[in-house]
Amino acid sequence: MPDSPVKSLTEVVDTVAYMVEAVDGERWNAPTPCSEWNVRQLVDHLMAGQHTFAVVMGSEPPVPASDGKAFRASAAALVTAFEAPGALERTVQAPVGEVPGLVALRLQTVEHLVHGWDLARATGQKALFDEATVERETEFARGLLEQVPSGPGAPFAPSRTAPDGAPAIDRLAALLGRDVSH
Repeated sequence: MPDSPVKSLTEVVDTVAYMVEAVDGERWNAPTPCSEWNVRQLVDHLMAGQHTFAVVMGSEPPVPASDGKAFRASAAALVTAFEAPGALERTVQAPVGEVPGLVALRLQTVEHLVHGWDLARATGQKALFDEATVERETEFARGLLEQVPSGPGAPFAPSRTAPDGAPAIDRLAALLGRDVSH
């Protein structure tokens, strides 16, 4: 189990980076569980979020290129921004409002976990995330859902139920509105 929130984020984005790098040419246009995005659009969304949060945390990374090879560099810039001295303690203006740096980090961890699950489903890969990290971030996401609006235009679809005995990553995906039954 990772020993710090930054280490957890690093491991999660590294796992997603491996999945992105494994996408072959024909799979970039495959649909994802996020009905509005194909694989390329999903990866672009993650990289845009990495860039946005790195900037929010006070970094000035270059705007990421729109290709799979740029994902790892974009993810590294995000992690570096969260590693800066005092980054987790200060308050930042994130897209969801003013939050402590630690909350911003956890938002990105959840984002990478659930979209990593989306990517795995779309490309036939396995989402091999640390179970303890997923469990911890599921509890964080559960608390977050109590604070965000629901209904049309909400950031998440209504929560679903995961089958009994489902892996932690499937339970997180279901919590955030994914159909994990197939």
